[in-house]
Amino acid sequence: MTSFPRNKPCINTLSPKPGVVIWYCKIPEIIHSIFNKGRSCDFKSMVNEIFQKDDFIAPFFSHEEISTINGFRALKKQIEWISGRYLIKQMIQQLFLKSASLDQIILSYLEQGAPFLTSHPDLPVSLSHSNDYTAAACCKNKKKTLGIDIEKIAKKPDVYFMKTAFTQNEILNLKDDVLEIFKNWTIKEAYLKYIQKGFNESLHRVEVINNEILHNNKKINVDIFSTIINDDYVLSLVSD
Repeated sequence: MTSFPRNKPCINTLSPKPGVVIWYCKIPEIIHSIFNKGRSCDFKSMVNEIFQKDDFIAPFFSHEEISTINGFRALKKQIEWISGRYLIKQMIQQLFLKSASLDQIILSYLEQGAPFLTSHPDLPVSLSHSNDYTAAACCKNKKKTLGIDIEKIAKKPDVYFMKTAFTQNEILNLKDDVLEIFKNWTIKEAYLKYIQKGFNESLHRVEVINNEILHNNKKINVDIFSTIINDDYVLSLVSD
C-alpha cells in the first residue's frame, strides 16, 4: 500500500492480483484539495449547489460533467459523484493516459448502468462509494472484467434488509456475524457490477456462501478479494 504526498488527497493503492489496481480515498480529503474555496464537508443533508468550472483549482471536469453535477438534487450526491470521478480520472491519467487532461477523461454508462471510459471502452473500470470513502478499480488486461464495492460497517441490518439482500440459505450461513454480513453484501454488489447489471439483476439469484458466488444456483469461477479499511469499512473486488 502506498500514499501520495500530503498536498494531495491521501490516495491509498492496492494490487490484489497482477494487472488489477484499486485506489481508495476519503471523500473529505478530496473535497478539501480540489476546490478553490473551502467548502463544508458536512454535506449529507444539504440541498444541492450550482458549481462552475472555475470553482475547482484545475480543469477536472468537462462542461457536460458540470451539467451532470448540477443536475443532482442533493449536495451529498454531487460530492459523491465529484469525488468518484476525480479519483478514477486521476487513476486513468496516471496509469494509462498520461498526456490527457482530466477534463478530457470522460466516463459514460451502459444501458444498465455500468461505467466505461468513453475513449477506451474496452478498459475495465469500476466505482463505488460509501459514507466518507470512495473507491475505484481498473485492470490493465482489456479482456478482463471487474466490479468493486465499498461499504461502511454498521450495526446489524434489520430483518427487512436481510430478507431483501440475501436468500434464506445465505442468512443461515451468515449466523448473525455483522462483519460477514457486510463483507458478503460487498461481494454480492461487486459481482452485480462485474456482470454489468447492478440492481437490474435479482439479489436472490446471486448467493455468496463460504466466499463463493452462486448465480442461478451455478458456481461462478471468479476471483474474490476483500479487505477491511480502518476497522470500519469493508472493500471487495470481484474479477476474472
